[in-house]
Amino acid sequence: MANFFSASQEEQQEILLTFWQRFRILIVGALIAAAVIISVRDYVITYTDEAYFTSASLYQQYLETDDEGIGDKILINEPNSIYSDFVRLNEAKKNFINQETEQAIDMLEAVIANNPSSSVEFNPIRGAAQTRLAKIYLQEEDYEKIISVFGENQVLTSSMYELIGDAQNNLGRYSEARTNYMLALQNSTNQASRALINMKISDLEGGEIE
Repeated sequence: MANFFSASQEEQQEILLTFWQRFRILIVGALIAAAVIISVRDYVITYTDEAYFTSASLYQQYLETDDEGIGDKILINEPNSIYSDFVRLNEAKKNFINQETEQAIDMLEAVIANNPSSSVEFNPIRGAAQTRLAKIYLQEEDYEKIISVFGENQVLTSSMYELIGDAQNNLGRYSEARTNYMLALQNSTNQASRALINMKISDLEGGEIE
């Protein structure tokens, strides 16, 4: 191929023919592989779009009808999808209202398990499930479980710090409670919430914080 551009037309044809005879299997294989890759990519994109549309449509039906059967279908077909997490959060709410506490806890724990914690980025779905679960444990007076719900090395909101503070306060760990209430205060922009947190700090044994 070094002298290809200075060769005559016949020589060019001969070089191309020699090149084809030597590498035709590789060339044909490469063309077939490229065609297969393009076809698979197009199929995956189409399938993903169709699956997403189906899940979205099912979830819309679920919201409009509040049909538990449709919710179950979403959980079976797409157990790890965001729509399944939305269904679990809604079903947990209904379970709690109906005083089906264990079922509510199972649903919320499933959402948490489906959304790994991160020390860098806040996951609102995981956060919602954790907060609701902690509130259930607060009502059940299971304070140690409130603390374990949030664990370590994750981004926390003001509400989460406040719940941890409530748990520590009820366990008699007033210094830890104060620390978490202060963190809740720092992370809150809601005036009503800030006033409530300040009241909790004032009511702690040991007096007010300067």
